Amino acid sequence: MAVENVLLVTIDSLRYDRALDSDRSMNPAPTLTSLAASGHSFTEAYANGPNTPSSFPTLLTGTYPMMYGGYRYLDERRPALSSTLRDAGMTTIGFHSNPHLGPEKNYNKGFDVFNDGAESDDEAFTIKNLVDEYVPADSQLYSLLRRGWHYLTMATDTSAYAPAADITDRAVEWIQTDWDGETPYFMWLHYMDVHYPFTPPERFLKEIGVDPLSARRTADLNGRMQEDPNSLTTEDRADLLDLYDGEIRYMDHNLGRLLEQLEACGVREQTAVIVTADHGEAFGEHGRYGHHPYNYDELIHVPLVFDIPGRNGPQIDQQVSLIDVPPTLYDLVGIDTPDTVQGRSFMDTMDGDDGTENEEHVVLCTSRGGDMLTTRTPKWKLFWERETDEVELYDIASDPSETRDISDENPAVVDRFKSLLENHIAEAKATDTDLPEVEESDEVKQQLEDLGYVD
Repeated sequence: MAVENVLLVTIDSLRYDRALDSDRSMNPAPTLTSLAASGHSFTEAYANGPNTPSSFPTLLTGTYPMMYGGYRYLDERRPALSSTLRDAGMTTIGFHSNPHLGPEKNYNKGFDVFNDGAESDDEAFTIKNLVDEYVPADSQLYSLLRRGWHYLTMATDTSAYAPAADITDRAVEWIQTDWDGETPYFMWLHYMDVHYPFTPPERFLKEIGVDPLSARRTADLNGRMQEDPNSLTTEDRADLLDLYDGEIRYMDHNLGRLLEQLEACGVREQTAVIVTADHGEAFGEHGRYGHHPYNYDELIHVPLVFDIPGRNGPQIDQQVSLIDVPPTLYDLVGIDTPDTVQGRSFMDTMDGDDGTENEEHVVLCTSRGGDMLTTRTPKWKLFWERETDEVELYDIASDPSETRDISDENPAVVDRFKSLLENHIAEAKATDTDLPEVEESDEVKQQLEDLGYVD
């Protein structure tokens, strides 16, 4: 039976293991855990890229990042989820504040209502702009001033993104005041709070059993994670994970508030809720922090939960990827999937198919504009750096931490997956096109830098 409304909640930088497989005695994500328990939770869901630009084309169009000229701009030929659902008669709404996903990159395509927070005219960045322009980035003075900036943002409640509370309020306001109460809707919300820098309200640290850190300590940790990660100790890493989990708890609180408001508005039982993340975050695994361009599982293993009215579970352990979400949503609302969609629906799996024929489904991941490609199956993980032709191969069934490169011992496996990637490149080239130049405003550039995207 088709559902009436769809709410897609995406959470920036949310790792599966910290959200739905936490080792904490106090769960940082009780709302998401409850949804996963009552709905369909995919324990082996993987993003198709390790960062927002490479991941979201798959999630919002069902096409791979390298298609149609690449992912610095969403080409009009991509079958946007929002456009397809609007053409089917749904009102489409999007609320977020990620500077990678603005109208200048065509992410507003197909939305009746689209608010990316770009109207902000906060002047608090003026001094920092001057520092970035005139102080050498490799100088000690620059590091000190950047550290001071982290402290200032906490002291003045300045942020590079809209907090989850604001995104939730916008969604609830639209339902209460702008929706006609009858037309089916597709709403996409993107929460940024789990993204660096990690500055959770003290209340949510306490709720997971963590004593709040001082503002100075928090600023220092965030600063060094971005500027000098090699200086971070085991204790520093533990404190950063506390801050990260505190952000998860804050996000989860607002997810719960959103669901409560849907219930209060009388639309919860008519709304399918899908929650996932665009990518994860590294905390020292493989010697790196943040979301670097290497598609290790700490960056691509994400939660994926479908809570569908009138249906219960079960948990699904079959490997899937985010490119499969759009065709599944089309099946969920009962409309035809566009021919150009490359993902495949897993509605049959949710309907009880054991999925054995799909066990070797290969997840394809892209980064560095397509120069770094990865394949993943339940057993094998191949990394291919195209420029140098270097490869890494891991038997993730026996080496889930991806620590032992066995490419030299398995040339046939390497050749098999490189051949698959070469076919993928050829397929992408067949759709190649000249994309328009993207002009980012000074404010967007500043947001990107403050979120850790430094050239």
